[in-house]
Amino acid sequence: MVEIFMPKAGMDMKEGTLIRWLKEAGEPVEKDEPIMEIETDKITMEAEAPGDGILLSKIVEEGSVVPVLSVLGYIGEEGEEIPEGPSVIMNFETPIQPEAAAKKEVQIENIDKKAVSSNFPATPYAKMLATQSQIDLKDVVHISDNGIIHAADVLATPLAKRIAKSNQVNLTDTTGTGYHGKITKSDVLSLTAADTDTIEIFENPYRTEIARKTLKGVRKIVGKRMYESYSQVPTVMQSMKVDMTDLIEFRRQINEGRENKISLNDFIIKATAIAVKEMPHVRSMIVGEELVTYAEANIGFAVAVEDGLYVPVIKNADLLSIGEISRQARELAGKARNSTITPDEYSGGTFSVTNMGMYDVYTFNPIINQPESGILGITGIGEVLRLADEKVVVRQEAILCMSYDHRVMDGVGSAKLKQRVKELLEHPIQILI
Repeated sequence: MVEIFMPKAGMDMKEGTLIRWLKEAGEPVEKDEPIMEIETDKITMEAEAPGDGILLSKIVEEGSVVPVLSVLGYIGEEGEEIPEGPSVIMNFETPIQPEAAAKKEVQIENIDKKAVSSNFPATPYAKMLATQSQIDLKDVVHISDNGIIHAADVLATPLAKRIAKSNQVNLTDTTGTGYHGKITKSDVLSLTAADTDTIEIFENPYRTEIARKTLKGVRKIVGKRMYESYSQVPTVMQSMKVDMTDLIEFRRQINEGRENKISLNDFIIKATAIAVKEMPHVRSMIVGEELVTYAEANIGFAVAVEDGLYVPVIKNADLLSIGEISRQARELAGKARNSTITPDEYSGGTFSVTNMGMYDVYTFNPIINQPESGILGITGIGEVLRLADEKVVVRQEAILCMSYDHRVMDGVGSAKLKQRVKELLEHPIQILI
């Protein structure tokens, strides 16, 4: 028998959301075949089956948030008996502090005393809820087809669960008014009534609705992270003009005869990396109650995809040649657009850039990619008239738009970064030295 567990798809990943199963219990599966769709705090991805056989059981419900390496189901031979008890694999990559270990032992001991002693198959989350509510699992009525007690079975009455299922109500976000906080029929009906009222508020005879879909996947993750950044960080925006004329000509010359062209964005990433490496305050960010400064100039760059965006990270970009930056940027952007990018490839950034030049954007306020303390945006390039040696000349000009966390740096710190990037872009030979 093979366990299906929540993959640890990156060093920083602590938990994931099981969005949906791609197979039903009883169906055959092959090793490395996509078996479920999961969501981390930054990406939605498909997870592959760890072995061949029959999908014997799905012990975690769709929509559940579980720690990495928690068992979600089992693959085996038809008729094989499904194991019972807690289904969490210990992660030995991360040391556990003595206080945390003691707390974990107490939690497991409490679950064993109450929920597991009932000898009823249940998901780890259902056992935890039963323990917290002092409910014996033998008294829980379940409606699932696989005979396993789920969180919703502990949270709600059977009738409430059926009503919730038909009305697509998430019971894990619902507060019950019944015995031991049990969710009742009236609790679910009050929620469905509230939803109906909310929808009616937005109905208007002068608008015709042509589509409606659930907010999910990349768009949901992006929306959540952008809201958190905008609402939690005291963000200030500052702009500066930059003359791109010499860089455009310099790029044209070095691209002559090259199969893989160097883009303006490659130069922007390299220039930003040099400036970020020189200025520790830009590589600093608030972690909990501490201000942490990192050594590396790991530069994230925004990549637009359907229904959202990713921010792949080029590690130690200040140490890379412009050609290597171009290669990595091209490869990572392709992975982002094909949804094959891994969490390690979009994590670990210390500063980010975003380029809106291809859309002729004149100015904008980029939102900080938390927990970083700043993000540098660059606009479209436009022709302007300038006076040089008592003659009017045409120059190519863009605007650097930087948003920064005012808890970490002030206006002078932001201006110094932009001045350095401006200097490098206006004297592009310095970028290559």
